[in-house]
Amino acid sequence: MTTMAEEVVDVRPAEVTDAAQLLALLAQLGRESNTFTVDDGIEELSETDEAEQIERISGTTTNVIFVAVLGDRLIGVSTVQASTDFSAAQGEVGVAVLKEFWGMGLGTALVEEILDWARNYSSLERLVLTVQLRNTRAAKLYQHLGFENCTATSYEVVDPTGQRVAAIDMSLWV
Repeated sequence: MTTMAEEVVDVRPAEVTDAAQLLALLAQLGRESNTFTVDDGIEELSETDEAEQIERISGTTTNVIFVAVLGDRLIGVSTVQASTDFSAAQGEVGVAVLKEFWGMGLGTALVEEILDWARNYSSLERLVLTVQLRNTRAAKLYQHLGFENCTATSYEVVDPTGQRVAAIDMSLWV
């Protein structure tokens, strides 16, 4: 829980009833950030599709969605998605907060919830993520929480605007 002025932000697992707001949040995050990539096809998902996805994810020990809630508004999200590339014991982390709430500790709170879930409830052994080097605040946050660089050198990724930018992979054994 993070306090902002008089209001409290609650970080909790996403619920089926969050489906419509979560889709709207992801769309807004995709528009206002050049460091957050939304999965292809998300704009075609219906509220029912998203609710079913939340329910399916909630029933696994390898995937999770947390939301940051201010009043009745979703303002941030963090996810872990089981990786199909390496093994079921590895999950990819994603974190995003609405721009108007940057710098208030919400990213930290969202990642801490993921770490608690990964250590106490998941069957994952390792968390991985990709961070763009220009996103220095995020890279410092992940380092502070124990993630370590796991790529020898940076490599290029294409951001949502089509620009090629330097990135690294980081990981944490849980």
